[in-house]
Amino acid sequence: MRTQLSTDEKLIIQVNKHWITLTKPLFLVLFSFIVLVATFKYQSLAGFRDVAFGGVLLAPVYFVYMFYERKFDIWAVTNMRVVDESGVFTRNTKDSPLDRINNVTYEQSLAGLFLGFGDVKIQTAAEEGDTTINFVMRPKELKDAIIEAQKKFREASKQNDIHQPDPPEGMIECPWCAELVKKKALICRFCGREIPPKGQEKSVQPSVGSSHEKEPAQPIVTGRLRGLGKLLYPPEE
Repeated sequence: MRTQLSTDEKLIIQVNKHWITLTKPLFLVLFSFIVLVATFKYQSLAGFRDVAFGGVLLAPVYFVYMFYERKFDIWAVTNMRVVDESGVFTRNTKDSPLDRINNVTYEQSLAGLFLGFGDVKIQTAAEEGDTTINFVMRPKELKDAIIEAQKKFREASKQNDIHQPDPPEGMIECPWCAELVKKKALICRFCGREIPPKGQEKSVQPSVGSSHEKEPAQPIVTGRLRGLGKLLYPPEE
């Protein structure tokens, strides 16, 4: 695979198109040689000798091109994405992130069941739409690898959501809107509510059905003015 993998990205499976895709160019090579030999053996076909010579020269070139096209036309599954790569003189790459894949299906004809090839289709939510590869080797194994990689990717994403990093030094999380504010802040600059002193967060958490859920958050300007008023005119003891 010519596509470079990113950090922590691992290759799970890589497949090419089946060798059956080379039968057509191979048949053209053999047919060209047979016709050329026939033009020397039968005088009635002597007029096709030049055409046969051209076929003998071009058919092997076509076969070599198709050989390398099959070699570079691959599907690769990593722990982050599915890569569809092709191109002999150019490189065409299409990535399908695992979290954007909706469905994976494959089909095998009777000949495909015996020879081990089939068609695989990936339905994604990306702008590029669906991706299909025909005559791919080990279609079922490819499909299972994608589904298994998706499963592990989702489990890893859930673990990352559970183990969230601690707030940066000097910052705390607002108990109302969960935004990060400075530890010395009296009022959250995002939701405009007062930040309770440390140790009293639990006492101010709104319960289910409480009025805090029904009332909208105080505007930022109003909250700041209220905090400023307490500083200028402290309550008498």
